[in-house]
Amino acid sequence: MKIILTSDWHLGKSIYSAKLIQEQALFFENSFFPLLKEIKPDILIVAGDILDKPLPDQETLSLYGDLLWKLATLNIPSLFILGNHDSRRITLHKKFLELANLYLIDDLSYFFKPFSFQNKRGEKAFFYLLPYFPFYELLEKTKEEGVILNLEELNFENLIRELFQMISPESPSILISHFALAKGSYCGEEIFIKGFSLDYLIEETLLNKFNFAFLGHLHRPQCSKEKFFYPGSPLPYSFETYAENRGVYFFELKETILHYEFIPLSPSYTLKLYKGTFEDIIRLDSTESYVKVVLQDELPVFNVYERLKEKFPNLLALEYENRKETSREINFEVLEIGEINLDEKELFKEFYQFVEDRELDLRLKEVFEKYLEEFYKLEREEGRLCQ
Repeated sequence: MKIILTSDWHLGKSIYSAKLIQEQALFFENSFFPLLKEIKPDILIVAGDILDKPLPDQETLSLYGDLLWKLATLNIPSLFILGNHDSRRITLHKKFLELANLYLIDDLSYFFKPFSFQNKRGEKAFFYLLPYFPFYELLEKTKEEGVILNLEELNFENLIRELFQMISPESPSILISHFALAKGSYCGEEIFIKGFSLDYLIEETLLNKFNFAFLGHLHRPQCSKEKFFYPGSPLPYSFETYAENRGVYFFELKETILHYEFIPLSPSYTLKLYKGTFEDIIRLDSTESYVKVVLQDELPVFNVYERLKEKFPNLLALEYENRKETSREINFEVLEIGEINLDEKELFKEFYQFVEDRELDLRLKEVFEKYLEEFYKLEREEGRLCQ
């Protein structure tokens, strides 16, 4: 049996100000569907986070509909589960889609009773589909099945353990779910996703009840013990991991023997992260990639964004590496007038120390005083000296 595993499409995703919907459409048209036509899998698995937002805009819904239509025309049976980014709204017409062998799973109906699939060659597999649920919603569903947990045991891992104990998987059994394994490798794109905290991590030993597990949520492709697989997101969504391969897993299953291969796919856009001083970065070749720049200059660079934007037209982010964040706050409501009765030089010195959490150095002080004198001169010439 030939299986393609993918996940975390995040249709409608934006990186900073760049909405990627057109690039995502090009990726599926030029990379993803040509691969499906070449391999002709018996079944496609999409392990959650199909869309990026629970309330997608019309453009995102249009792309989502186009992808389902293309899968239907290719006559590839497909199993989709919902991830923590998905809304049940996208399964509104799931009964109609099942007529085209497209199954959108938003409940536990194919967990307690597996989705039994047999290809034209008579090869069979049992898929146990566990979409993402918020913790207390999943807790209510287990109560409906007669599982009552003691308060001392009330955590996500124990809840999953109880769910798994309620079934006796048939072989070959494949769990399809959307959660994070405790030993999984994060890439920075998914750590702060709402709804997933350390409490949602589970140990992979819980999965030993199944022959294999095909999982979504982690964006870095990875496998553990040749049994548990994350295909990762098919496109890069983080500057910190832009150089890593993205693609899909291709499996050939014969009874309980699984051969697997990770197939990289060509992205429709590229990300580049540049770190260094302004003088070093401005000498680099221009690029049409989406760019993030991290400056290592100690002092601010004049008109830096506009100058870098000329070099990198798709500049999305600019940071200073050596600037310290501060959590200090000023209660302006209790400040007295006398506390801010400073001249411009002293005021700038105090402001700099507050923002940067360090003393104003001589070089920057001289630069400020130079421009301040030029400002005074201009004001005098125009007869509007600041009071």
